[in-house]
Amino acid sequence: MKLIPKPFVKAAVALTFGALASGLGAQSVSAATIACPLSQIRREITTPLPTGWWNTPIVSNLQSTRVIAVGGRKALQCRYGGAGAIQRYAPAGQTCTATASGFTCTGATPRPQTFSTGGISLRQTYLADFDRNSAASSAADLWFEAETSTLLYLVPRNGAQFALGNRSNRGYAGCAAARYSAGRLSLSDVPVGAYVCVKTSEGRISQFRMNAISAGSPKTLQLGYTTWR
Repeated sequence: MKLIPKPFVKAAVALTFGALASGLGAQSVSAATIACPLSQIRREITTPLPTGWWNTPIVSNLQSTRVIAVGGRKALQCRYGGAGAIQRYAPAGQTCTATASGFTCTGATPRPQTFSTGGISLRQTYLADFDRNSAASSAADLWFEAETSTLLYLVPRNGAQFALGNRSNRGYAGCAAARYSAGRLSLSDVPVGAYVCVKTSEGRISQFRMNAISAGSPKTLQLGYTTWR
Protein backbone atom coordinates (compact mmCIF):
# COMPACT_ATOMS: atom_id res chain seq x y z
CA MET A 1 0.00 0.00 0.00
CA LYS A 2 1.37 3.42 -0.97
CA LEU A 3 1.42 6.00 1.81
CA ILE A 4 0.53 9.56 0.91
CA PRO A 5 2.10 12.24 3.13
CA LYS A 6 -0.10 14.75 4.85
CA PRO A 7 -1.32 17.22 2.19
CA PHE A 8 0.70 20.38 1.96
CA VAL A 9 0.15 23.39 -0.25
CA LYS A 10 2.44 26.36 0.09
CA ALA A 11 2.17 29.77 -1.53
CA ALA A 12 5.11 30.51 -3.77
CA VAL A 13 6.57 33.91 -4.58
CA ALA A 14 7.97 35.46 -7.76
CA LEU A 15 5.62 33.49 -10.03
CA THR A 16 3.82 34.91 -13.02
CA PHE A 17 0.03 35.05 -12.66
CA GLY A 18 -0.86 38.02 -14.88
CA ALA A 19 -1.67 35.97 -17.97
CA LEU A 20 -4.06 33.79 -15.98
CA ALA A 21 -6.04 36.72 -14.64
CA SER A 22 -6.57 38.40 -18.00
CA GLY A 23 -10.08 39.47 -18.94
CA LEU A 24 -11.15 40.40 -15.41
CA GLY A 25 -13.18 43.43 -14.43
CA ALA A 26 -16.76 44.45 -13.93
CA GLN A 27 -18.01 44.31 -17.50
CA SER A 28 -17.14 45.14 -21.08
CA VAL A 29 -19.11 46.36 -24.08
CA SER A 30 -19.13 43.86 -26.90
CA ALA A 31 -20.73 43.57 -30.31
CA ALA A 32 -21.56 40.38 -32.16
CA THR A 33 -23.02 39.56 -35.55
CA ILE A 34 -25.61 36.79 -35.69
CA ALA A 35 -26.32 35.65 -39.23
CA CYS A 36 -29.46 33.86 -40.36
CA PRO A 37 -28.35 30.21 -40.53
CA LEU A 38 -29.89 29.48 -43.96
CA SER A 39 -30.05 31.46 -47.18
CA GLN A 40 -32.98 29.34 -48.40
CA ILE A 41 -35.58 27.10 -46.73
CA ARG A 42 -38.07 24.49 -47.96
CA ARG A 43 -41.62 24.14 -46.65
CA GLU A 44 -43.82 21.12 -47.31
CA ILE A 45 -46.65 19.12 -45.77
CA THR A 46 -45.43 16.09 -43.80
CA THR A 47 -48.88 14.75 -42.89
CA PRO A 48 -49.64 11.57 -44.91
CA LEU A 49 -52.01 12.34 -47.77
CA PRO A 50 -54.70 10.07 -49.30
CA THR A 51 -53.83 8.19 -52.45
CA GLY A 52 -53.83 10.44 -55.49
CA TRP A 53 -53.11 13.65 -53.56
CA TRP A 54 -49.77 15.43 -53.44
CA ASN A 55 -48.15 18.61 -52.18
CA THR A 56 -45.79 20.96 -54.00
CA PRO A 57 -43.12 22.18 -51.59
CA ILE A 58 -42.44 25.90 -51.35
CA VAL A 59 -38.78 26.93 -51.58
CA SER A 60 -37.91 30.55 -50.79
CA ASN A 61 -34.79 32.61 -50.26
CA LEU A 62 -34.16 34.81 -47.23
CA GLN A 63 -36.15 38.01 -47.74
CA SER A 64 -35.94 40.01 -44.51
CA THR A 65 -35.15 39.97 -40.81
CA ARG A 66 -36.79 41.53 -37.79
CA VAL A 67 -36.65 41.60 -34.00
CA ILE A 68 -39.92 40.38 -32.46
CA ALA A 69 -41.32 39.62 -29.00
CA VAL A 70 -42.14 36.01 -28.09
CA GLY A 71 -43.62 35.41 -24.66
CA GLY A 72 -42.23 38.69 -23.40
CA ARG A 73 -38.70 37.95 -24.67
CA LYS A 74 -36.92 39.44 -27.65
CA ALA A 75 -36.40 37.03 -30.53
CA LEU A 76 -34.51 37.25 -33.83
CA GLN A 77 -36.61 36.23 -36.83
CA CYS A 78 -35.43 35.37 -40.34
CA ARG A 79 -38.26 35.58 -42.89
CA TYR A 80 -38.45 33.50 -46.10
CA GLY A 81 -41.67 34.68 -47.75
CA GLY A 82 -44.10 31.87 -48.52
CA ALA A 83 -41.80 29.26 -47.00
CA GLY A 84 -42.23 30.75 -43.53
CA ALA A 85 -39.85 32.01 -40.89
CA ILE A 86 -37.37 30.74 -38.31
CA GLN A 87 -36.39 32.45 -35.07
CA ARG A 88 -34.25 32.23 -31.95
CA TYR A 89 -34.10 34.21 -28.71
CA ALA A 90 -31.78 37.21 -28.56
CA PRO A 91 -28.66 36.85 -26.33
CA ALA A 92 -29.42 37.77 -22.73
CA GLY A 93 -28.56 41.37 -21.88
CA GLN A 94 -27.97 42.31 -25.53
CA THR A 95 -29.75 44.86 -27.72
CA CYS A 96 -30.14 43.58 -31.28
CA THR A 97 -30.96 45.32 -34.55
CA ALA A 98 -31.93 43.66 -37.83
CA THR A 99 -29.59 43.76 -40.84
CA ALA A 100 -29.99 42.48 -44.39
CA SER A 101 -28.94 38.90 -43.57
CA GLY A 102 -28.92 38.74 -39.79
CA PHE A 103 -28.55 40.84 -36.66
CA THR A 104 -26.06 43.00 -34.82
CA CYS A 105 -26.23 42.64 -31.04
CA THR A 106 -24.45 44.89 -28.56
CA GLY A 107 -24.46 45.28 -24.81
CA ALA A 108 -22.53 45.11 -21.58
CA THR A 109 -21.28 41.60 -20.95
CA PRO A 110 -20.29 40.78 -17.34
CA ARG A 111 -16.69 39.64 -17.03
CA PRO A 112 -15.73 36.72 -14.80
CA GLN A 113 -14.60 37.63 -11.30
CA THR A 114 -11.57 36.05 -9.68
CA PHE A 115 -12.31 33.79 -6.70
CA SER A 116 -8.72 32.78 -5.93
CA THR A 117 -5.34 33.30 -7.58
CA GLY A 118 -1.74 32.73 -6.60
CA GLY A 119 1.19 30.34 -6.68
CA ILE A 120 1.53 26.78 -5.41
CA SER A 121 4.75 24.93 -4.69
CA LEU A 122 3.59 21.33 -5.04
CA ARG A 123 5.87 18.57 -3.79
CA GLN A 124 5.77 15.06 -5.22
CA THR A 125 2.89 12.93 -3.76
CA TYR A 126 1.24 16.00 -2.20
CA LEU A 127 -2.10 17.73 -2.96
CA ALA A 128 -3.22 21.12 -4.31
CA ASP A 129 -6.54 22.96 -3.90
CA PHE A 130 -7.32 25.54 -6.59
CA ASP A 131 -10.40 26.90 -4.82
CA ARG A 132 -8.75 28.16 -1.66
CA ASN A 133 -5.03 27.31 -1.93
CA SER A 134 -5.35 25.40 1.33
CA ALA A 135 -4.11 22.10 2.73
CA ALA A 136 -7.58 20.57 3.13
CA SER A 137 -7.41 17.09 1.58
CA SER A 138 -11.21 16.81 1.44
CA ALA A 139 -11.34 19.69 -1.06
CA ALA A 140 -8.09 19.07 -2.97
CA ASP A 141 -8.33 19.22 -6.76
CA LEU A 142 -4.96 17.72 -7.76
CA TRP A 143 -2.69 14.95 -6.49
CA PHE A 144 0.90 14.82 -7.70
CA GLU A 145 1.14 11.03 -7.98
CA ALA A 146 4.42 9.11 -8.30
CA GLU A 147 4.14 5.48 -9.36
CA THR A 148 7.92 5.39 -9.77
CA SER A 149 10.64 8.02 -9.98
CA THR A 150 9.85 8.44 -13.70
CA LEU A 151 6.13 7.62 -13.92
CA LEU A 152 4.63 10.85 -12.59
CA TYR A 153 1.02 11.97 -12.94
CA LEU A 154 -1.36 14.85 -12.19
CA VAL A 155 -4.53 13.23 -10.84
CA PRO A 156 -7.88 15.03 -10.31
CA ARG A 157 -9.34 14.48 -6.83
CA ASN A 158 -12.73 14.81 -5.09
CA GLY A 159 -14.72 15.17 -8.32
CA ALA A 160 -12.39 17.70 -9.97
CA GLN A 161 -11.70 17.31 -13.71
CA PHE A 162 -8.98 18.43 -16.12
CA ALA A 163 -8.99 19.65 -19.74
CA LEU A 164 -5.52 19.67 -21.30
CA GLY A 165 -6.55 20.85 -24.79
CA ASN A 166 -3.76 22.51 -26.75
CA ARG A 167 -2.00 23.72 -23.57
CA SER A 168 -2.60 27.38 -24.45
CA ASN A 169 -3.86 30.13 -22.14
CA ARG A 170 -7.60 29.81 -22.73
CA GLY A 171 -8.81 32.02 -19.89
CA TYR A 172 -12.27 31.78 -18.37
CA ALA A 173 -14.24 31.61 -21.63
CA GLY A 174 -12.04 28.93 -23.15
CA CYS A 175 -11.96 26.80 -20.01
CA ALA A 176 -15.73 27.16 -19.50
CA ALA A 177 -16.26 25.68 -22.98
CA ALA A 178 -13.58 22.98 -22.67
CA ARG A 179 -14.24 19.22 -22.63
CA TYR A 180 -13.28 17.81 -19.25
CA SER A 181 -12.20 14.38 -18.11
CA ALA A 182 -11.63 12.71 -14.74
CA GLY A 183 -8.58 10.92 -16.16
CA ARG A 184 -5.09 11.65 -14.89
CA LEU A 185 -2.45 13.50 -16.94
CA SER A 186 1.11 12.33 -17.40
CA LEU A 187 3.55 14.95 -16.19
CA SER A 188 5.37 14.54 -19.51
CA ASP A 189 2.25 15.95 -21.23
CA VAL A 190 2.36 19.14 -19.13
CA PRO A 191 5.76 20.75 -19.80
CA VAL A 192 6.87 24.10 -18.44
CA GLY A 193 4.73 26.83 -20.02
CA ALA A 194 1.67 24.60 -20.51
CA TYR A 195 -1.76 25.61 -19.25
CA VAL A 196 -4.40 23.17 -17.97
CA CYS A 197 -8.08 23.99 -17.44
CA VAL A 198 -9.64 22.65 -14.24
CA LYS A 199 -13.20 22.15 -13.05
CA THR A 200 -12.61 22.24 -9.31
CA SER A 201 -14.06 20.01 -6.62
CA GLU A 202 -16.38 22.91 -5.70
CA GLY A 203 -17.57 23.31 -9.30
CA ARG A 204 -15.62 26.43 -10.26
CA ILE A 205 -13.69 27.05 -13.49
CA SER A 206 -9.95 27.33 -12.96
CA GLN A 207 -6.71 27.24 -14.93
CA PHE A 208 -3.13 26.63 -13.89
CA ARG A 209 0.21 27.15 -15.62
CA MET A 210 3.23 24.91 -15.17
CA ASN A 211 5.85 27.51 -14.24
CA ALA A 212 8.69 25.18 -13.29
CA ILE A 213 9.59 21.52 -12.65
CA SER A 214 12.53 20.80 -10.39
CA ALA A 215 15.34 18.52 -11.50
CA GLY A 216 16.15 15.16 -9.89
CA SER A 217 13.82 13.16 -7.68
CA PRO A 218 11.59 13.73 -5.83
CA LYS A 219 10.29 16.65 -7.86
CA THR A 220 8.55 19.88 -6.93
CA LEU A 221 6.19 21.70 -9.30
CA GLN A 222 5.73 25.46 -9.37
CA LEU A 223 2.19 26.30 -10.46
CA GLY A 224 0.50 29.64 -11.06
CA TYR A 225 -3.31 29.52 -11.08
CA THR A 226 -6.50 31.53 -11.26
CA THR A 227 -9.95 30.29 -10.21
CA TRP A 228 -13.06 32.22 -11.21
CA ARG A 229 -16.39 32.58 -9.43
